[in-house]
Amino acid sequence: MPPRKANRLTDIVPRIRRQASLLRNFAYDYRRFTRASYLNGPSSRENRKAQIHLLAHMIEHGLSLRDPRPAFGMPKVAELCADTARYIDDFGLDASTEIAVKALVAYAAFNKATGGDIGTLGGTIAGLERRVEAARAEIFGGTEDVLADEVRQRASMDFLGFMDARHSVRQYADQPVAPQVIERAVRAAQQTPSSCNRQTCRAYVFTAKDDIARVLDFQEGHRGFGEQLGGLAIVTSNLSHWYAVGERYQGWIDGGMFAMTLALGLHAEGLGACMLNWSTTQDVDRAMRDFVGIPDDELVITMIGFGHMPESFKVPRSQRKPVGDVLHLSPPLPR
Repeated sequence: MPPRKANRLTDIVPRIRRQASLLRNFAYDYRRFTRASYLNGPSSRENRKAQIHLLAHMIEHGLSLRDPRPAFGMPKVAELCADTARYIDDFGLDASTEIAVKALVAYAAFNKATGGDIGTLGGTIAGLERRVEAARAEIFGGTEDVLADEVRQRASMDFLGFMDARHSVRQYADQPVAPQVIERAVRAAQQTPSSCNRQTCRAYVFTAKDDIARVLDFQEGHRGFGEQLGGLAIVTSNLSHWYAVGERYQGWIDGGMFAMTLALGLHAEGLGACMLNWSTTQDVDRAMRDFVGIPDDELVITMIGFGHMPESFKVPRSQRKPVGDVLHLSPPLPR
């Protein structure tokens, strides 16, 4: 009997320690989300920028519908006008304000064409437009006309074949990766959908062998191939862009999608890539972000190792489950 009791204690102590560690790490995530997000209203510059993107996207969303209602969403439009004007007063012009004003100008033009009565908002929008009339020409907002046939032509490819050819590569050629190739892959990742077009993600990319090795010291899972990498990306998502309790996991979602598109962008550029997970504890997370200089309000989503592939190499077979195990097509719903 005594040995059995001792065994129970031996089992209980590690369990308690694991639970305590889990709670500490949950608390770490909670503190960082509450500090960075704007649950109680936007305060930091990044918060205010996020709110502007959110409101501008609401306008663009409305304008993109089949039959938008004239003068729709006027309270939100008024809010965007006020927020944008205050932001320009405090911080000056930047891409966020230019995008917002372009969306507002498109909204005013739509209502002028459809007879929508937006009252004094028309003059307010015109005033904002004058403030940014010298803005960069490549900044766009509002909506654009798209032809389905053009989309089909530009998107035409054997995507299933493209995906079947993607592997987690763990063998690399000793060849540098050109900066323009990385830039193209990141530009592709920027097309990833994001919640209300808030575009919270960033990629910190290292290509020097010594830098890659020093950053990889914080990550477990690169053994046997990390020293071969031609590049290493750290994907982050900014917590300052979220304002609701229901958005507490949205950074992981947007960041995960961005990371996948970046990996596919590298694949499209003829490079090999391998996701290097960042499932770690708060002490390692803090140490790495301090070392690299990643702000506290950014979630580290994952790392991606990449580089040129050798002409011939091995990869895990990684057989996928039958599609029937994954696809539930038209499941029955309650009547």
